[in-house]
Amino acid sequence: MQSNEIRIFVTGATGFVGSHIVALLLAEGYKNITCLTRRDVDPTFNGFDVAKVSWISGDILDSPLLEECLNDTDVVIHTAAMVTFSTENKKKQLEIARTGTANIVNASITNGVQKMIHISSVAAIGRKKQIEDIDEKVIYSHSKYDTTYGLSKFLSEQEVWRGHAEGLHVTILNPSMILGVGNWDKTSVQIFKKVYHGLPYYPAGTTGWVDVQDVANAALKSVKEDYNGERFIISAENIPYEQVMSEIASHLQVKAPSKALSPALFGVAWRLEAIRSFFSRKPPVITRETIYSTSVQSHYDNSKSVRIMAMTYRPVSQTIQEVSKAFLQTYQMK
Repeated sequence: MQSNEIRIFVTGATGFVGSHIVALLLAEGYKNITCLTRRDVDPTFNGFDVAKVSWISGDILDSPLLEECLNDTDVVIHTAAMVTFSTENKKKQLEIARTGTANIVNASITNGVQKMIHISSVAAIGRKKQIEDIDEKVIYSHSKYDTTYGLSKFLSEQEVWRGHAEGLHVTILNPSMILGVGNWDKTSVQIFKKVYHGLPYYPAGTTGWVDVQDVANAALKSVKEDYNGERFIISAENIPYEQVMSEIASHLQVKAPSKALSPALFGVAWRLEAIRSFFSRKPPVITRETIYSTSVQSHYDNSKSVRIMAMTYRPVSQTIQEVSKAFLQTYQMK
């Protein structure tokens, strides 16, 4: 068990998952928390009192800075990542994932960090088949159902495992599709905004879903306990996209998507979206990668997290109801 006085360093604390982790750590009485934030990010609203943590402005690609930052650090929680499904930023996304994580691993080893907790994704595990049961033993395979985002997470995990081989105590968490209150314009939280504004189609597949609070709780358990050299799928339920989007639409009191994005529409859909993105100068909502990745029936096995971490998960329907209410209270004010 860890003392509340331990020194914790968090990357990505201004992001969706990172901010919820820091908020939970503060609620649990942890006082010595340092957060790395990019110079172009304003850490004024993250769901917690920003004055209760120390802030360092910088970048995970800055190796000398990390070497200095992790001096006298006990635990590193690495949540920083570039979350995008646009292939325009593929090179940058992979660089941040691989080189950035390598820098954190190296600085952790150099400074004698006690443990590193890496927030990855089930996308790093990969998908090989149209219908598949997936646990922590499945290995990323570069199939047509995988994404560049998944590749970036896989590469970052390889750096973490390399650090483990060099003596660093590590825990890897692989959340499924995360739902919660956050920036409605970013990451998986966008689904509430997209449904609210109207979507004609829903992905034909099934995936795992989890509340961001459960992800934060898994990180907290990893801080307190020693799961050295382990990875855990963090997922509450496997539910079709259609069902989730219909429930969101019901709570937002808007029309639900009514047409399945069938294979016959794949080529048309992503090409039309690419044209829209070109003229609007906005990132595409639908890409060839996302269509294929959301067409599969992926069933994620959370039994290891339940058995070893004693995880209990919030029902996805409850999460959808609460987040939809928060969306209506905040988004309409803009």
